[in-house]
Amino acid sequence: MSEQREIHDTMEITAMQWQGIYLHVTVRAEGDHDLTAYEFALTDKAGKKVFPLKTVDMARRELVVNITNLGGGRMAQNGVWYFRYRRRDGGAEWRDLPITLAVGGTLADLDKVYRYGGTAYAYVMTFAIEQKGDALLAPLTVTYMAKSDDPDKRYFRAESSRVAARAQKRLIWLLETLINGVYQVMSRITPKRGHRVLLMSESRVPMNGNLKALDDRIKARGLDKSDLKMSYWFQKTLEVNRFKILLIWLRLTFVTARQDIIFIDDYTPFFNHVKVNPKTKLIQVWHAGVGFKLVGYGRFGTEGSPKPQQCCYRQLDYAIVGGRALCDIYAEVFGLDSERCLPYGLMRLDGYLDPARVEAFRAKFYQDYPALAGKRLILFAPTFRGASQRTSYYPYEMLDWGKIYEVCGEDSLFLIKQHPFIPKQVEIPPQYADRIMDFSSFPDINDLFYVTDILITDYSSNIYEFSLHHKPMIFFIFDEAEYALTRGVHRSVEEHAPGKLCRTFDEVLTAIREEDFEIEKVERFIEGNFDMTEGLATDKVIDNLILKKKHN
Repeated sequence: MSEQREIHDTMEITAMQWQGIYLHVTVRAEGDHDLTAYEFALTDKAGKKVFPLKTVDMARRELVVNITNLGGGRMAQNGVWYFRYRRRDGGAEWRDLPITLAVGGTLADLDKVYRYGGTAYAYVMTFAIEQKGDALLAPLTVTYMAKSDDPDKRYFRAESSRVAARAQKRLIWLLETLINGVYQVMSRITPKRGHRVLLMSESRVPMNGNLKALDDRIKARGLDKSDLKMSYWFQKTLEVNRFKILLIWLRLTFVTARQDIIFIDDYTPFFNHVKVNPKTKLIQVWHAGVGFKLVGYGRFGTEGSPKPQQCCYRQLDYAIVGGRALCDIYAEVFGLDSERCLPYGLMRLDGYLDPARVEAFRAKFYQDYPALAGKRLILFAPTFRGASQRTSYYPYEMLDWGKIYEVCGEDSLFLIKQHPFIPKQVEIPPQYADRIMDFSSFPDINDLFYVTDILITDYSSNIYEFSLHHKPMIFFIFDEAEYALTRGVHRSVEEHAPGKLCRTFDEVLTAIREEDFEIEKVERFIEGNFDMTEGLATDKVIDNLILKKKHN
């Protein structure tokens, strides 16, 4: 192992605490390295701006940071700063100084606000969790803030230090303002009579899930030919660059401006910039049931979280919820009052377990995939890692293809269904392709559950529908602690997961071989998360929210 790799692996931050203007950072170096052999610094991400940390308390093995004087009478500038180190003898590059999981759990309590100028100004220091490979970092964000009586006002100079970046942001802002202006004009000259309905998504193509169930039921009742005028908009706008999005949104204004009711199924950034006409109802039919990962306002203040006011969720009139037990979770996610979370049930589950529907799908599936007939199907369907759709990924190096192939044997197949946010195709070695298959392009995972025998997942909401099949689940949570710190969870996986918990891939394989699934947890999950009320959820949505006929 190289010297650089050894240093990187054995040096870490084990504690941080404040004492007034001093930040004390305790460092551990395995092998009892002499800390005087190293130099430490706060640097920007590129390592071009460096604030050397000169004070080292050898007795306590601490770096002592005076945030009012990092050297030469300077305080840290606006930006994100990383704790780094390098050997004094050799001119090595600066290396990240990782933190322990214990330190990660304390970061939320280490944020500091230093007020000055009365209450007009503040020097704010906040810590965040950043995952880099198998290491956790704690970058320090420094921000000089000024009091504002108009929190919605944008300050381009504060947002960007470079003139070109400020100019680009101003141009984008002007285009967003134009889009909103076009919408306001068009929406006010178009009469609102309650019969125009738009189904739309900016993240899921083609239409599926709750929106498809709603569309199918509207057509089954013949409402599209009499009472309602239906419109559709499905395009993955977040996969194109910002200026192209703005052109797409300009076209979208003419579609949305005519509508009386708009149903969306996920985060819809168009409505971050367009103020919905008060006569138009915006209704969220979120694609998820309930999982573990924090989303929406549940993760406010972390990377990728929604803005306080300029967010599509702030304009929602209602959110459709699977059951009363989930109202508080949906209220947390969307920043809504709980009474605006309507527990009508998930529309896509209407008739989901109808025997005729199940058998029809299974017959068609095995006709399309005859090689899968008679096999035990193990579905691997984890959620994504990363702060947002643009940065999503899954660490497939955690899987051992050879061991999967072996555990499948002659009677099982291993199917992979990637989260739709992940565009990169799974790279399955060709020698294993007869037992390990990529089903990421399969349209609807809920239909795939009809033929799935074992589900392997993690913090995903796909457990909601799969639990209704009363089949075994395995939770591969190798990064449980890191995920809780970097992404966050609504509730404890340990306490609420309806299946076997595995923290190593070998444990997953053992659970499959020994059929150790802890299946009794599934029944408890169903009892706690589903309201078995009478009536179809889709009819409740149509009658209560579209036709305005009371349907309990």
